Amino acid sequence: MLDELKLVFKVVPRSRSISLRVMPDGSVVVTSPRFTPQFVINQFVAKHEEWIREKQGAVAEKLNALVAEREKLFFRGKEYDFRLSISPQKEAVKITDKTLTVTAGQEDHTEVRRILEKWYRAQATKHFKERVPLLADLVDSTVKTVSIRSQRTRWGSCSSRNTISLNWRLIMAPDWVSDYVIYHELAHLTHMNHSQQFWQLVESYAPNHKDAQKWLKDHHTLLQF
Repeated sequence: MLDELKLVFKVVPRSRSISLRVMPDGSVVVTSPRFTPQFVINQFVAKHEEWIREKQGAVAEKLNALVAEREKLFFRGKEYDFRLSISPQKEAVKITDKTLTVTAGQEDHTEVRRILEKWYRAQATKHFKERVPLLADLVDSTVKTVSIRSQRTRWGSCSSRNTISLNWRLIMAPDWVSDYVIYHELAHLTHMNHSQQFWQLVESYAPNHKDAQKWLKDHHTLLQF
């Protein structure tokens, strides 16, 4: 069933063909040219279903290994020793100076990931809903709403209604890196494109933006679990 494949559909006007990409979280991004009938897209996906399931299986194994073999976890750019504690009566995440301990009811990879994600999302919500308005004020910008999401292909996004959405995984990155992503989206409130003017504005907001982009690229796998 195609409904089980975690499909995300994107229209790319300049694209000349339909393409598939399996993301690190197992979702499948399906890109297609504008005006491509949905039944044609569905037929293309169905034709490649076996390939998709093989790739998703490999992703699932990798994610399980990341939890099973994980020794370190990031939180706001700092590495912590990862510890798993088993307690049938509670679930929790506790962070100390050097250790991040997850308490779960059983040693189940899916359960551990669920508890970790819930904790990271809560921390991201608290931090970014305070941080975004502060940085917006510094560059004389206004943000109406800040939301925390699990974007499939990006670290952040914004809309012309002055709303900004951030990927919860950003809470694992150093503050100077997540600040860059925020400034990137704030710059989009002025330039809804990636023009030269946009990048000049980003440069004025975050002169270290290239270093931040490199950090995210270099540590992408470590921000998955």
